[in-house]
Amino acid sequence: MIRENFRPSNFKAVAHLIIPLILLGGGLYLSLAPTFWIYLTGQVLLGLFFFQCFILLHETGHHSFFNNKTLNTLFSHLFGFLSFIPATSWVAIHNLHHRWTGWRDKDPTTAGTVKPSYGKLTRFIVNFSWWLWIPVFTIGYRYGNYWHLAKIKKYVSVQKTAVIRWNVVILLLLYTALFVFFGRWMLIYLGPGYLISLMISDVFILSQHSHIEIPIAGNEEVKPLRYKDQIPYTRSVRFTKAVAEWLFFNFNLHELHHAYPGLPAYHLAKIDYASPNKVGFFHYLTDAKRMPGMRFIFSTSGKKVGERKLKSG
Repeated sequence: MIRENFRPSNFKAVAHLIIPLILLGGGLYLSLAPTFWIYLTGQVLLGLFFFQCFILLHETGHHSFFNNKTLNTLFSHLFGFLSFIPATSWVAIHNLHHRWTGWRDKDPTTAGTVKPSYGKLTRFIVNFSWWLWIPVFTIGYRYGNYWHLAKIKKYVSVQKTAVIRWNVVILLLLYTALFVFFGRWMLIYLGPGYLISLMISDVFILSQHSHIEIPIAGNEEVKPLRYKDQIPYTRSVRFTKAVAEWLFFNFNLHELHHAYPGLPAYHLAKIDYASPNKVGFFHYLTDAKRMPGMRFIFSTSGKKVGERKLKSG
């Protein structure tokens, strides 16, 4: 019934592309100004634009943004290119994420958190980076899940791996050509904005599943959980309705997304469904940043992140 009432709409999809275009145009225009603070404002706008590209890769990768598979596929490659993520590997690994959420060692995006064997230096780097907002998690997450062919081929078929390999090669050639001819311009006028997008991504991606108790299958034969049964292993963060829909495209409503992964994000807020792990964004952020990065990412002990907001509504 929900799928029937909330189908993908090309009109809604195009409407949700207006703000990214405004952010891109405004960000580039302000970044060309000779005044540092105006330039920095432009880079912040570009940071939001690049983060929106990542969200739009997520939406088109689900083939639920446009009411047309070809459009979704084409735009997923565009947004993947802008996000520095191969669209084919994103779709393959992200589909497995939705299949295995609820089993920490079965989900390829969380399997590495089960038995981390990191030395003191790595622990220091993770904790120091988390404290200073250096986005090492997002960089590692994107490389380890979507560029690391040796890992990818453990999870996907030989045929899909071959397609992903070609996608990786083509993107590397395109990026190389762009940096050869426009490298200095890109570093000055796009680089800081992209770094800001990674910083935003760090806190968003980690809000969705980190520091939540998720079972480990181990050697036990287990089956994927039903989508609605995955809700306890996800977290949503709260913004005002306008900010959630038009700036973050409801990417913050992660519990609902796991309950209805094929539903267009612009319809998620219309669903009347319980979100028991929903917390205020700034309450989540305050709690998370008070923890060492290693503890927040790899441990689930202690008070739930942001839980005091649940009690006050």
